[in-house]
Amino acid sequence: MRAVTVSEFGAPPTVRDDVPEPVVGPGQVLVRVRASSVNWFDADIAHGVFAATVPHHLPVTLGRDFAGTVEAVGAGVRTVEVGDWVFGEVPAGEPVHRGAWAELVATGEHTLVRRPAALDAGTAGVAALAATTAVMTVDALDLASGDTVLVVGATGGVGGIAVQLARAAGATVLAPGLPEDEEYLRGLGVHEILPRGGDVIGAVREHHPEGVDALLDAVTAYEITPFADLVRSGGRIASPTEAAGYGPGRTNVSHGPCTEILARVARHLADGTITIPVHDTYDLADAAKALKALTAHHTRGKIAVRVT
Repeated sequence: MRAVTVSEFGAPPTVRDDVPEPVVGPGQVLVRVRASSVNWFDADIAHGVFAATVPHHLPVTLGRDFAGTVEAVGAGVRTVEVGDWVFGEVPAGEPVHRGAWAELVATGEHTLVRRPAALDAGTAGVAALAATTAVMTVDALDLASGDTVLVVGATGGVGGIAVQLARAAGATVLAPGLPEDEEYLRGLGVHEILPRGGDVIGAVREHHPEGVDALLDAVTAYEITPFADLVRSGGRIASPTEAAGYGPGRTNVSHGPCTEILARVARHLADGTITIPVHDTYDLADAAKALKALTAHHTRGKIAVRVT
């Protein structure tokens, strides 16, 4: 089958036509992939960021998100049937090997849900990883009406969805942004746009001298967020990138697909609580360009990959 793989860390992904078709096992679902997306996790895998900590089986097929139709189900599968439209996320697994930038993918029943009829395949294909991460991270902040929350990374996939969820909870949202991002961020629901690249900390302290109630940092990775001191005493910090630090009110969200969270995402997308803007769409043959676009350029929302 056709798939996009990396056979050597750091080398550009390549499209191959000779990748063996996956075989569905017990508890698994075989999906014919129609759409996917690009995530920073794909870039990290391609560059071997996790090679020292998680086993990899080269060549690795990239891609985590997927939307498509069920081709076959393994023994014990109860929630979906052949022919169902579904969307979900392929977990990295051990070893890291299979992915969704392929015509077919076999993945666990717990990693997908039926796609709502009102949700198009392109949107479903970019949703799972970013939206489930955003839901879990905003859950950790336990926002209430009237809270103020600073969202770092609001132009990205996770951050943009988090802004919408925070707005739905009744919170006032602050976010750093470039001048050209203002209209986009306002459309998501950001109330106060701070000078990205400028004195974000000073701007927050000027308008919120007692601090914000909550902070979501989706940008700082593997070190404590530099914005932690902006959170008032008793406030909350959450991060999907290990930036929250440790202690009361601080949560580093450990992400993994599950049907409960995916079902919530499906409901939010169907009822309009969240939308997922697509910055650009690439065909599977141009997936390497899509990956480069994410890592080399300032993007808003998600980058989609059209598989079939």
